[in-house]
Amino acid sequence: MAFKTYFLATRPWSFPVSVMPVLVTTAGLFSMGYPVSWCMSLWAIVGIVLFHAAANALSDYYDYRRGVDAADTYGSRTLVDGAMTDRQMLRYAYVLFALAVLNGLAIAWVSSWNLLWIGAIGGLTAFFYSVLKFRALGDVDIFLNFGLLPAMGTAMVVVPDSSCCAVYTDALWLVLAYVPITNAVLHANNTRDIATDTRARIHTVPMLIGVRASQIIYYIEVMLPVLWVVVCIIFGKLPWGALLIALSLPVAWRNCRTMARLSTDKDAINHLDEQTAQQQLISSFLLIAGILGSVGFIRFFG
Repeated sequence: MAFKTYFLATRPWSFPVSVMPVLVTTAGLFSMGYPVSWCMSLWAIVGIVLFHAAANALSDYYDYRRGVDAADTYGSRTLVDGAMTDRQMLRYAYVLFALAVLNGLAIAWVSSWNLLWIGAIGGLTAFFYSVLKFRALGDVDIFLNFGLLPAMGTAMVVVPDSSCCAVYTDALWLVLAYVPITNAVLHANNTRDIATDTRARIHTVPMLIGVRASQIIYYIEVMLPVLWVVVCIIFGKLPWGALLIALSLPVAWRNCRTMARLSTDKDAINHLDEQTAQQQLISSFLLIAGILGSVGFIRFFG
């Protein structure tokens, strides 16, 4: 089977939502004066992407088996279009999880064995993501795996002496600068799929609260990171250059307008999950550039 098939089966367009939390946390801690290791940050990215890819593959397997993914649905098409069989996808998911675990053990050996409890929680919630998602707990899973856990895990890995609680507290300040958009990716997906998810007899947050409330939550999620960065600046957790993230507001506004069109066009948000992932990539890149640019400016002229 072609490498491209296996690669696309991991839904690589979604990887920014796992890569950016590590980079934002590393850049943020760097700006706060911590002696971060960028090499360890890159290694941590490999680890979280492996878990993300494994979770995506396993989620697609269960979505296909449960009837969530079908010929008339959007999202992953690998199994629906017959590019892989469900057994091949399941084996692929297990291989990816095994690689993720081995990589995590190697990182823990080099950095801190305390990383194992973070990896255990993350690995288990990633493995059972479909079980949680089908019970309207996908948002909680996302907040853990792409918010709290990456922040704490990254701090533990990139800061050589991370025994002090202050580094974890400072890392957690940064979570709301990226995780709301991550939740918005899932929220857009689940809002689009209300009808087909109902047919498959699963439960998601948009199904429970309705379209109008789901739209409002989406608006808040894609706009909140910019407002939270302002809060972080006010409390001295981020430099003023972090306001560069505000340049992503036109993208957020575009996505909000797309979500608003759902009231009159049921197909308006068919690709909004991908567009929201793109927004996170843009906003996080701007935030990182603003943070590092500020640190460079201060060190050069300070």
